[in-house]
Amino acid sequence: DPLKKNTSLQTIHRHVQNMNLLKGLYDIKLHEDNRLGYCNTKHLLTPAEVAVIGAAIYNITSLTDDEKKIIFDKMKSVTTADGGSIAYGFERQLSLENSPRREFSKGILSKVERICKAIVEGKKITFNFKPNDNLSDERKITASPYSIVEKDNEIFLTAKVDSSPKPIDFRLTFISRIEIQTEEFQSDRKFSIARHLSGINKDAPQIELRISFPENLIENVLKHFEKNKKSQCRPIRRESSDDSPRRFAITILVGEDERLYEWLRQHCDKVKINFPDNVRKKLKDQLSKALSTL
Repeated sequence: DPLKKNTSLQTIHRHVQNMNLLKGLYDIKLHEDNRLGYCNTKHLLTPAEVAVIGAAIYNITSLTDDEKKIIFDKMKSVTTADGGSIAYGFERQLSLENSPRREFSKGILSKVERICKAIVEGKKITFNFKPNDNLSDERKITASPYSIVEKDNEIFLTAKVDSSPKPIDFRLTFISRIEIQTEEFQSDRKFSIARHLSGINKDAPQIELRISFPENLIENVLKHFEKNKKSQCRPIRRESSDDSPRRFAITILVGEDERLYEWLRQHCDKVKINFPDNVRKKLKDQLSKALSTL
């Protein structure tokens, strides 16, 4: 119906005019190619605006996942780096729809909610981190939260600690007492979630790594190193017949990059590096530097 269509266009024009009057925040004009509609030539979306708009788009049932991904991808080009990370988070979440809901308990979601609030506000956070049941290993950490990521059906906080040269992934199940600080943090414009998750440096030298670990870590070892196409894993063998608890060993041809050291830091309480010595020394130096700041 042409009359109905014309009425809709008049309504849109009126809304656009009203938005352009809002304290100079917007300068919305008709695109030079009329088929592309309107474009905002002045205002970049803030992370908070991306979060609100993204949540609305995410819950629209009339759009397909592919259509939503296209919108989120476009949002990245009209916002800041932090806003792009928020848009990426919505886009990535679409690919996790088939993940079991039971993986995301109320406790995990409440932690994610507080971390997201800190990300949007650009504030540092403090939290208690306890990677095992030993109370003496619990540490209080101050960090700049970059993003929430999902790896191997686990949820992690990707954050930058002053003592670490690279962002670190903290498993949310090991985190408690999250508090948002008044101190703001500056986002690293070079940080990319996609690049961080891949963690692969194509130029990294290949080394022969020999590690030993307890039986309950076998699945994690295979899953982590076998999904890296550059890695070659020799069969796992029993380290000793009289070990209690039982420990196993494996030799891996792998790139010596940040992805490797990130995994070793996460499992340093269980994994022993048998070879080479320079990897063991480098990991020890990284952990000592981190502990010295606590």
